[in-house]
Amino acid sequence: MNEKIYRDADVDASILNGKVIAVIGYGIQGKAQAANARDSGFKIIIGTGRSAEDAKEDGFDAYSIADATKRADILLIELADPAQPPIWKADIAPHLRAGQTVIFCHGFNVLYGQIAVPKDLNSALFVPNAPGKFVREKYLKGEGIYGCVAVDHDATGDALKIALAISKAVGSTRAGVVEMSFQHETEGDNFEEQILYGGAIALMKACFNTMVENGYPPSFAYAKAIRSLRSVIDVMDEIGIEAYVSGGCSRTCEFAIRTRGPRVINEDAIRQIFAETEQGEFARDWMQEFALGMPTLHRMRRTGANSRMEQTGREWREKFGK
Repeated sequence: MNEKIYRDADVDASILNGKVIAVIGYGIQGKAQAANARDSGFKIIIGTGRSAEDAKEDGFDAYSIADATKRADILLIELADPAQPPIWKADIAPHLRAGQTVIFCHGFNVLYGQIAVPKDLNSALFVPNAPGKFVREKYLKGEGIYGCVAVDHDATGDALKIALAISKAVGSTRAGVVEMSFQHETEGDNFEEQILYGGAIALMKACFNTMVENGYPPSFAYAKAIRSLRSVIDVMDEIGIEAYVSGGCSRTCEFAIRTRGPRVINEDAIRQIFAETEQGEFARDWMQEFALGMPTLHRMRRTGANSRMEQTGREWREKFGK
């Protein structure tokens, strides 16, 4: 599959000139994207509730979400997924008008039918592939974060140009932006979180628990389970996996990685989770969990917070620094 990579020279952001861009939600990602787009020279307002004072302290004009929607030509929806549908229904949808562009930070609610954007509006997506803190830090360094854009509905004929212009204003075209579908962005993100985040954390816990069960000091097991991986990931990101394995670690480590590493990965389970994600089972399970008040998650949080590993982690950070 050939990818079209959009960089600064490929995108004309002047399509945003004279437009009012409303960032809806002033959390971690909203703060970063609002600051970057403002520093790029565009008119940014904030639509929020409890975070209005934070936005004003940062020099933005802050309004209720309803008022910001009325004033905007372009809306950047930076609300958490579960919060989006009720806020959309109560505060956004009644105040939309034809020709506006709505750009989501994740395609979940559109893809799974929780939000329906009117057909006389553009519905698009822009996602920088990093937490807001890094989106802002990279921008301030003159760099950017790789990202993606997608168009679900093009009412005005220039939805893609607007989404790309937003990605340039936020700084992502400095690194590169690719176009994809709402489905691939949403389900790729969900799959990544299950496999990489969930899998990596499960491996850390298994490493810690096995070492402690076999008599290792908890502080040593914690350092091995988490801290050693932290520095290795940074190196692999900079030079590549094979460069690290072949020349960036010891030969003992290389032998361990190549011969034992695959044994701890269940590729059949990974493929099954991928199929469940594409079939909508993960989305169904999550929406049911949220609708019930997240009882399973709350139980897991309590169990996790009281675990030996978490207790050791708190002590470790106090003794050995952050």
